[in-house]
Amino acid sequence: MKNSVLQLLKYTMPIRKILKLSFTMKFFGGFITGVIATVLVMVLIYTVKKTDGETLKSDETLSGFTRFPEKGECISTNGKIEIFQVLKPNIALAKFGQFPDDLMVLLINYEGKAYYDNQKIKVNAKTCARQIGTYQYSTRMDIDKTVPVVVIE
Repeated sequence: MKNSVLQLLKYTMPIRKILKLSFTMKFFGGFITGVIATVLVMVLIYTVKKTDGETLKSDETLSGFTRFPEKGECISTNGKIEIFQVLKPNIALAKFGQFPDDLMVLLINYEGKAYYDNQKIKVNAKTCARQIGTYQYSTRMDIDKTVPVVVIE
């Protein structure tokens, strides 16, 4: 009887070690999987947040924006431009002049300056609003519009 109990213990000891090792492997495997999943979700959130606040750089394009091969002429602004809708931090729809002679433009700042709604920008005599292209868009009432794209320089 002693021999049979000893033999039984002899065969069950490796099984116990395997079961203990299996539990340890499951624990660490689950832990590592959780860490990897957390890092991937954080990278995804960072990427989404990064693209929301992006600005237009000089070599990028904006849907509906047609760049001229060369810079155009300066557009007379009468001293101030008023922003009425910001599309991206450095891109805004603006107008200058008084009704009925007001002109709407897409204003781009490649230097990283952010615009905000109802901002009034003074344009002094040393600078001008130079046209660099056109921008086509549809209004909420599905009316297609084309406006000049300008940069202040």
